[in-house]
Amino acid sequence: MAKKSKTKETPLNARQRREAVREEAARSRRNQNMLLGGFAAALLIIVAGFLYLSVRGRAPVAGEEVFISQGNAHIDYGSRSPIEYNSVPPSSGPHYDPLVPWAALDGPRRYEELIHNLEDGGVIIYYQCEEECPELVAQLTEVAESFWGNARPRNHVVLAENDPTFSINDGQPLHQDMGAKIALVAWGRILRLDEFDDAAIRQFVSRYVGIDHHVRS
Repeated sequence: MAKKSKTKETPLNARQRREAVREEAARSRRNQNMLLGGFAAALLIIVAGFLYLSVRGRAPVAGEEVFISQGNAHIDYGSRSPIEYNSVPPSSGPHYDPLVPWAALDGPRRYEELIHNLEDGGVIIYYQCEEECPELVAQLTEVAESFWGNARPRNHVVLAENDPTFSINDGQPLHQDMGAKIALVAWGRILRLDEFDDAAIRQFVSRYVGIDHHVRS
């Protein structure tokens, strides 16, 4: 039986195989580097986006006013605040213990009733009209309803009327002119608007709703 002859490896074939192995290793490294680079770029974009949203979320809303806190003392229901509030409507200060409903209120309420809602992370949307303004109330109600459907405390929104003539038993007025048709109030913050501005209202409410302001011991 004839013996099979063995093919002898030439130096050229051996060199080509080594080159092929080196090229394959280099290609693998390039692919790994591209994969890692793409992952790092994606991670950087995600982190940058998170930081941007975080900073934007903490930024004040354009036009808002900031007021020093006047504390969160509770006073007897039905009594007047022992101090003059530093803003109209008030954004902090002495108030009654019970909360008003997170809803559209039927008629004006005393400021002392509403402040506790602010302390609990609420935003109050006040409106003030010289005459009946059902269209404005409907627009504000629609915005508020979009938050009332959220889980607590992101549903902490109150729609309330501000009436400078509001009094009890023809006594001293319990409200003051707030100087605008709409006032958005959070703890220590007010944004006044002369006209309905859906985007500004939603931005303010989203920025401050749900932030608790109880003093922790």
